[in-house]
Amino acid sequence: MGIYANSCGFTSSFPLSVTFKLGEDMGNSLSLIMLAAWPAVAAMLFSRLTPRQALIWVPLLGYLLLPPVVGIDVPLLPILDKHAIPSLCAMLGAVMLRDRFPMPWIRLEGWVIVLIVLTLLTTNLTVATNPEPLIEGITYRPGLGLVDALHGTINTVLTLLPFLLGYLVLSSTDGIRAWMVALTLATLAYSLPMLLEIRLSPQLNVWIYGFFAHDFGQTIRYGGFRPMVFLEHGLWVAVFVVMGVICAAVALRDGNTLARARNIAVLVYLMAVLVLCKSVASLIYATLLVPIVLMTPPRLQVSIAAVLAALVMAYPLALWLGVMPTDAIRDFAVSMDAERGQSLEFRFINEQVLLDRASQKPLAGWGGWGRNLEVDPISGRFTTVTDGYWIVVMTTNGILGYVSIFGLLCGSVFRLWLATRSGPVDRWTAGLALIMAANLVDLVPNATVTPLTWMSAGALAGLSARGMRVGARKATPAPAARRAMKTVIG
Repeated sequence: MGIYANSCGFTSSFPLSVTFKLGEDMGNSLSLIMLAAWPAVAAMLFSRLTPRQALIWVPLLGYLLLPPVVGIDVPLLPILDKHAIPSLCAMLGAVMLRDRFPMPWIRLEGWVIVLIVLTLLTTNLTVATNPEPLIEGITYRPGLGLVDALHGTINTVLTLLPFLLGYLVLSSTDGIRAWMVALTLATLAYSLPMLLEIRLSPQLNVWIYGFFAHDFGQTIRYGGFRPMVFLEHGLWVAVFVVMGVICAAVALRDGNTLARARNIAVLVYLMAVLVLCKSVASLIYATLLVPIVLMTPPRLQVSIAAVLAALVMAYPLALWLGVMPTDAIRDFAVSMDAERGQSLEFRFINEQVLLDRASQKPLAGWGGWGRNLEVDPISGRFTTVTDGYWIVVMTTNGILGYVSIFGLLCGSVFRLWLATRSGPVDRWTAGLALIMAANLVDLVPNATVTPLTWMSAGALAGLSARGMRVGARKATPAPAARRAMKTVIG
């Protein structure tokens, strides 16, 4: 799946063929109405739920229900899409209701501040080092200027908002449990339209928003269809289901005797849905991690998550130095599934070409507008595809961008591991660490980073900074608030 950065860095994941605004061939008026009306939806949620529940559901529902790959094109500002608008609404609500959250906000730790500042500086350094246009044959890719610096800076802030929300508001054992309960409920609810699309083919986005979000051919797998619903790609849906599966497994381990049969049914059902998503990688994540959740102590789970995060962080260096056993991995994949093995081989070849291009501007990368890709000067077509999020960041914003972005994502798991060395960790927190680890591993072949990923990372980093025994004091109820939702997971 191709990924494109529209200015100088740290953008959402968009297919190369997609226009970044509503046009005659890209969605109906309902797409724009839904995006524009989301602040009103957020206001309603904040008025009816507790502040923390509203903070969870505003970005979560926005991610699941708003139209993908389109946005509101505001002059002089980057595109406001389904990732940016809910995050802005959630942050505004959090600031307005700051005194009514269960716990006071915590100050950012030094490593978080350093990496956030580095992210912002790298965005502008990318612009400063890419003023020249790229002209190759019939192709023209513009140089970067002040508008790109503005767009890049705002995009970076929007990207990091969910991390900050998780860090400031969900960074308690109660907050993490509430977050994972919401993920389970959302996965169960989302499974219904997913099952519909598995039977009929991914058509809900066409029926409701008037367009298909990606290449229809990529939804056909193993004689059936991958569901997409309102996400960018079937792989995004599968990763989301993995989150729900791990949450259900934690609930089964943590639940009481009366709830156990119900929790088993939830876990088995979500595993069946995941199988029907027809994503081999996501199925492997769940198959390996669910037994770890069910059979190992929480501290060991965090250690396993930290090891996986370390491997992800080191992956580009290992590939660059030629010590990654790509041939052995390819051969194993071919023995399991010839088609998937060939796809993996293509990814390795493609990544090496892109790494060679990244090495020409290693510090801050090439920026966006396709400048980070190889192009055929005669046909004008791109000859490389940035599938993994890591290669998107590495080619677009260089080593500095990779260190800052993946430093925050992987660093949240490392920081939790350090905190567990001096204190206990509950099962929900350990489960969220494994969710982060699965999502991080998937960022190697795919660009499945979402606001849910960033919010989870922020919650882990914030809890580690507060201390592992942190709970929450009773919140001041909202005027029309429903108390904590009754859930199916006990």
